Parts: sequence; structure tokens; C-alpha cells
Amino acid sequence: MRSSLSPARLLPLVFASALALFAAAPAHAGGIGLIGTGGMHGDRVYGYTTDPDTGDVKQAPPELQLNANYGTGLELTLGDRDNRIVGVFRFWYLQDAPQSPPKVGDVYAIRTNSRDIGMFSGGIQWGLVGDPTRLQLTALTLIGSGFLTKDFTEFAIGEAGVGGTFNPNRHMQIFLEATGGIRYRKRVYPTVGATAGVRYLFD
Repeated sequence: MRSSLSPARLLPLVFASALALFAAAPAHAGGIGLIGTGGMHGDRVYGYTTDPDTGDVKQAPPELQLNANYGTGLELTLGDRDNRIVGVFRFWYLQDAPQSPPKVGDVYAIRTNSRDIGMFSGGIQWGLVGDPTRLQLTALTLIGSGFLTKDFTEFAIGEAGVGGTFNPNRHMQIFLEATGGIRYRKRVYPTVGATAGVRYLFD
């Protein structure tokens, strides 16, 4: 029987608990925003060869593909506008592109349709250089999960990267990030991506 508390499903619960503790603090600093993201992720696909004499089917070595993904969602940040370190929490919808047939094999088992995933991640944005209230270079670290899938293939994620923020006025912040990381489900798969968004700052 499948456990309902797999790592990919447990991570959002842990982060939601931490978020509730932060929200209970008397400070009202932070912001809410919209994000758009796109990138590439590793997929493992399998081909099978058929012996023309015996008809026996043998599995070829698995092939690692890099396939596209894209999505959009919501973000919550915690911290004063002039803080160099702020908390970042994201909930978004991600769609994985269909897999491609492997190069080896005359028979194969692949996903031919797009895959819909509910995503959550949380972490820290670090200000490196510049003014947090105007223009700055940032670093970002996030962990989370693809915790909601139709085919019960949830996975954990970890990302790190660099970016920048620009505040055209007191309450608006525009940001752009480039990240690399991993997905983990039974094994590690590489990911790369870019995220752009806009935040409304409360304080």
C-alpha cells in the first residue's frame, strides 16, 4: 500500500507549518506576487528491441532526455523591503511536455501527453550586491515538491541560482531568476529553468 506521507507530499506540510509560524508574528512585512516559469528537466525513457528470429523482446539501456516544462503561479515573500535576506514560498501549476521516442528500440513506453503537476517550494532569497529597495543582484535556494499529480508520480525538488530584483516604486518589485537543480523520484534527474515575476510589497 502506498504511503500518504511520501517525501514529496510531506514537504508542503512542513513548509505550511513554518509559514503559519511566520505569519503569526506581529510584523506585517512581505509581499505577494505572480510568477511565470519555464525550463528543462531530465526524463528517463525505455526502448525495447525485438529479436527477428525468436520474437523475444529485450529492454535497451535507459535513455535520459531533457524535456521542456512551463508553468505559472503565486508567491509569498516574508521580510522587510530593505532586508537583504527574505523568505520565499511558491505554489504553482507546472506542465511537463510529452516525452520523445528513444533512439534505441523498435518498441517503447513513453508518455505521449503533457503532464500536469501541482508544485510547492520554499526557501531563501539572498541579496548579494546592490540596494534591496531599488536594484540588486540576488542568489536563491529553494526546496519543495511536485506534490499533486494525476498518475501518483510525486517528486522532491531542490534548486539554486542567481537573479535580480528591481523596484520601480515603493510597492512594486520585478524579478528574474535562473536556476539549476534536481528532481528526485527513486533517482536524481537534472533541471534548469528561469522564473520571472512581479511582487506587491506590503510594508
